[in-house]
Amino acid sequence: MNRFRSTPIFAAVLILPGLCAAAHAADVPTRGPVVNIVEWDGGALPPVYERSDQLPLTREDILNLSRNDFTPEGIVRMVEERRFVGDASPGALIQLKKAGVTPEVIQAVSRHALPPNRALTLSIHLEFEGTSAEARRRYLYVVIPDGPYERTFTADIGAVLARRWQRDIVVDQTDPLLPKQVRHVTFSGSVPLKTYGQKEVLVFASTKPDVYTSADIPRADRAGVRKYLMDYPASSLLQDCRLRVRFRQDSVLPYKWQMVGSHLECEWN
Repeated sequence: MNRFRSTPIFAAVLILPGLCAAAHAADVPTRGPVVNIVEWDGGALPPVYERSDQLPLTREDILNLSRNDFTPEGIVRMVEERRFVGDASPGALIQLKKAGVTPEVIQAVSRHALPPNRALTLSIHLEFEGTSAEARRRYLYVVIPDGPYERTFTADIGAVLARRWQRDIVVDQTDPLLPKQVRHVTFSGSVPLKTYGQKEVLVFASTKPDVYTSADIPRADRAGVRKYLMDYPASSLLQDCRLRVRFRQDSVLPYKWQMVGSHLECEWN
């Protein structure tokens, strides 16, 4: 199993999108749909799989087998038995032909390739250290680029704190010297993505309720934006990402929650 861990650059957020509006100027991202992640309450978490030792063949596997005297018939049988994971678009097949892969093997790759990725499952785990139900920077945003669009996900932290959810756990970490309560809330849903490759995911909190693209991020919030690089493959066995965001209540100002940490991790194979 291959795991790709995103590398943080800064801080956090969430929303559910609608349909795109008219395109902005060329240097401004096209406004895309915004999704309210609290509507994901009760959404199914991605299943945990018991995997066979025989994983699907990759492009590199096909090239190595072809270069090391495996017969085309033998490679075709392996592709039929194990399938192919990777880009099977016309452009990718042309590259296989240029690399010397036989037509029979290319045809097997095309026929037995796993379906292309159309979406990923995003689980957002929120951790609150404190007891207040108020939040000054109450809007959490996650912005994911998708070609000319940006898909924006948000959550009203005040609403999250004020209600109980299907996956909502309170852990009492009190010790004799320092009482501490930590609350864990999880939302999970599907994020449609049509373009592949490396994407820079933005996570942040804001007082502004109407952020639709990265261009809308208030200047005062830009220093607190966390950035993660995510490599979204054309095809994979898994399409699961987990975002964890930690908030801590100010000891003097109960309404003031600080986002003190976040982490994005994706699993593809």
